[in-house]
Amino acid sequence: MNTRASNGLHDAPASVPAAWTDSSFASLLREHPTLQGLLRYLPADPATPVFEGQGALDALQSSYKCRGYGHIFYALVRLLKPTRCVEIGLLQGFSLLTVASALRDNAAGTIHGFDLFDAYPYRHADERQVSAQIEASGLGRWIGLHTADVFQVHRQFDSVDYLHVDVSNTGDTYRRIFKQWSDKVTQVMLFEGGSADRDEVAWMRQYDKAPIVPALDDLQRTYHGWTISVLQPFPSLTVALNRTALAVPDRS
Repeated sequence: MNTRASNGLHDAPASVPAAWTDSSFASLLREHPTLQGLLRYLPADPATPVFEGQGALDALQSSYKCRGYGHIFYALVRLLKPTRCVEIGLLQGFSLLTVASALRDNAAGTIHGFDLFDAYPYRHADERQVSAQIEASGLGRWIGLHTADVFQVHRQFDSVDYLHVDVSNTGDTYRRIFKQWSDKVTQVMLFEGGSADRDEVAWMRQYDKAPIVPALDDLQRTYHGWTISVLQPFPSLTVALNRTALAVPDRS
């Protein structure tokens, strides 16, 4: 379900800064003081492990790794303490296992991971590989693995606390997911992408996909119960927070 090329931690120069040193992360914290607690879980160097088993995850493919986005997933779950989590689009399970590690360390919660696996014709997750990685990590107690299309998963849940969507995201993906999930997610929705650079990747241009940046403007105007921020370092990460559940002020 993910067509991006790998941009893993070990493929990047040692000097690549962490996403949380970027001005977009500072803006996120200024807008949402509730998230200041994330700093307790974020190291100075994105290559520094902060939880048990993190070193093993560095071998997995994920474009999130080079800027340390895995640390941000871990920190969000440690801080917000969601117990009902869903991830759609798994590749090799990097973010799935990172969130499961945070649930383990919180001593509560489960994450259900969904993918089309072999039914997706492009670059996709291997169910046997992901299952083996879950077993090797000892995190099976906190993870459920399922096969489903991205736009059908919402039918299986009345309410979740945390949703992460990392498929071949486009502006149309964002719009459909918000329509399906905005009344179901109590805390946070995360989406791969959201920056102008991400809208310019080759496959988006080649197949004339709807850009994400204009979609975000539309969503913020439409879904007043949500506040939307984008962490800009590539591949970028959109963070949508439920205003009511997280006491996020309306600054419009």
